[in-house]
Amino acid sequence: MAHKSVYLIRHGQTKGNAEKRYIGRRTDEPLSEEGILAAEEAKKAWTTLLSKEAFRVCASPLQRARMTAQILFEDAGLSLIEDLAEMDFGIFEGKNYNELNGNEVYQNWIDTGGIKQIPEGEGLEGFQKRSYDGFCKALGDPKIEERVAVVCHGGTIMAVLSYLTGQAYYEFMTDNLGGYRLELEFEDEGIHLVSYHRLVPGNPA
Repeated sequence: MAHKSVYLIRHGQTKGNAEKRYIGRRTDEPLSEEGILAAEEAKKAWTTLLSKEAFRVCASPLQRARMTAQILFEDAGLSLIEDLAEMDFGIFEGKNYNELNGNEVYQNWIDTGGIKQIPEGEGLEGFQKRSYDGFCKALGDPKIEERVAVVCHGGTIMAVLSYLTGQAYYEFMTDNLGGYRLELEFEDEGIHLVSYHRLVPGNPA
């Protein structure tokens, strides 16, 4: 039975995040200046964590995740996994609540708890499956004991944790540069989630 410690980390802030927009798979914006500074501060706060034995680092291919991974982990080899990208918000992409308020299609989506398929985008069930597939790719060889850092998106983290625990998707909302530490064991019947803990800068345990 192999053991892995996995750190799911949400990327730093972008301009769209600050404006509370739906920034998903089809919007490839970089970190804002504030996001870069916050990621650099997070790296300082995580000095003890990051100075321990090396991580294998994986990330979503979108700029905001790649930039965050490069700031936090510097020269560590970075594997990009397409399925770790954020949800495709379809016709809601790039808009915020104020711009969508009163839109009947948007209100119907909200009324379903964000489960319904978004026109020209994804539904929650399909997004959860894709995110979990990407997470499994990031885990790599189940026979190797290691620490893995996965830098991705808030929605991806929510999807993976809800899939693993059976709890509600929105229970796992996390701020930029927040996330979770997961302890996993690999058994014949699959992945066993031993424990999970919130991860915040300065308090990685």
